[in-house]
Amino acid sequence: MSELSITEKRRIVIAYDGTEDAHKLFDWSIKNIVNQKTDHVILVSALARTSHSGAKNTGKRDSLPMISTTPTRVNEALDQVEKEAHHGRPARELLQTMADQLKSANISSEQHILWGDAKEVLPKYTQSHQVDLLIVGSRGLSTMKSVFLGSVSDKCVHECPCPVLVVRNATI
Repeated sequence: MSELSITEKRRIVIAYDGTEDAHKLFDWSIKNIVNQKTDHVILVSALARTSHSGAKNTGKRDSLPMISTTPTRVNEALDQVEKEAHHGRPARELLQTMADQLKSANISSEQHILWGDAKEVLPKYTQSHQVDLLIVGSRGLSTMKSVFLGSVSDKCVHECPCPVLVVRNATI
């Protein structure tokens, strides 16, 4: 069988939030779902655009910190937001580590950082890109907590145009 081109492969998005459970989900997905010959993995991480320490709070929910326009300062501010959201390591670095794992297993991949609330940006991403499967984790929130906090996986199941595989973290 000849190798498929990247456009012919099944496009699987794995949502990653920087937690240990999300890394287990990644490992589980690679072992149980992804086929190196027929699949292309898209690693996505959503970073909320909220103010962080040291930035002026403008009262806007979706605002990045106020910074100068020099590229160095922009990169520093983005790195700071990424580190805060992913337990001290930049999201780009975490995604690159996973991409390196995929490359060593001969699995094609790409990485994307989505700016905004995961409940909003994941469905939008799947609506605007060709996605064949979205894999997300579930923290197992109680019904009451889910009603008040909202659930990323629930929102994705209802709004994404592609199949959504929700993997309960307790099962992996």
